[in-house]
Amino acid sequence: MTLCTMTPSYMSSATPEGELRKRIRQIQDDDALEPAEKAQRIQRLMSGGHANSRFQPAKRRSIEDVNAPTYYNEKQQILGCEHYQRKVKLQANCCSEIFPCRFCHDRVSHHTMVRSETKNMKCMLCGALQPAAQSCRECKQILARYYCDLCKLWDDDPNKTSYHCDKCGLCRSGRGLGDDYFHCDTCNVCLSINMKNNHRCIERSLDNDCPICGEYLFTSTTRSYFMPCGHSIHVPCYIAHRETSYQCPTCLKSLGDMTAYFERVDQDIMQQPMPPEYQYHVSHIFCNDCETRSRTKYHFFHHKCENCNSYNTTVLQTEIIRP
Repeated sequence: MTLCTMTPSYMSSATPEGELRKRIRQIQDDDALEPAEKAQRIQRLMSGGHANSRFQPAKRRSIEDVNAPTYYNEKQQILGCEHYQRKVKLQANCCSEIFPCRFCHDRVSHHTMVRSETKNMKCMLCGALQPAAQSCRECKQILARYYCDLCKLWDDDPNKTSYHCDKCGLCRSGRGLGDDYFHCDTCNVCLSINMKNNHRCIERSLDNDCPICGEYLFTSTTRSYFMPCGHSIHVPCYIAHRETSYQCPTCLKSLGDMTAYFERVDQDIMQQPMPPEYQYHVSHIFCNDCETRSRTKYHFFHHKCENCNSYNTTVLQTEIIRP
């Protein structure tokens, strides 16, 4: 399978992130809205937050903190923050405080920042507070290589490419639609171009939480991966999960070709047969790979599907059948 990069996640409805997810789903389910209108509304909600807590002020900081430049890499004098390279700070529209990015804002605030509602920026080169733009109107310097006026996203990383997808309603990592990505209307997400005719469509496939860490995948800034079964997961979570399991954490299907492993299990069973007292024990099983039910000889650990020869099975019942 191909790793699929998707930027822009958020969790239960008791949190600001869960409220965002709920509101995004309401927009997506509204058949009265045209796709363009859905994208615009999702765009406005992109960074989400509780309506009741949204305008609570962030923790007040000194003028020196607000005016001082911040760095992505101070040793190399690369301006920005730990999240982005950029020569600009944002004035949060919700509380009028100045922060390097929405993540920095949310970390110290009692509410979340709706980045797309940002109206003003502060140039870190000359200190001028001004309307949001790619270049500073005072010192005329370009503040980021990439700027999206819809998302109010600045990114000056020379090794990163980004584009805005109108159907997703937000910016994604990549060179762009038709280049290295395409938007699948069924999955409702941007996918790698080499998956265009080679992926299993699942309706709104990213409209769920990562099965490992619980973060909402649709707006997550962490790369996602589509497993062979079609379910999605964060790339780092997938790598960690594969160290201990060969099953999809959502549907339990095998995550790859397990033929060689299953053949080794066959050999192990032949070399270490079950004790004679279990010769009449039979297990009824469900195969997680081919989704069929069958009956097989009982084993302490392994039960083979008679339909597809997979050992990725679940024991439903064990009984004793004597001749």
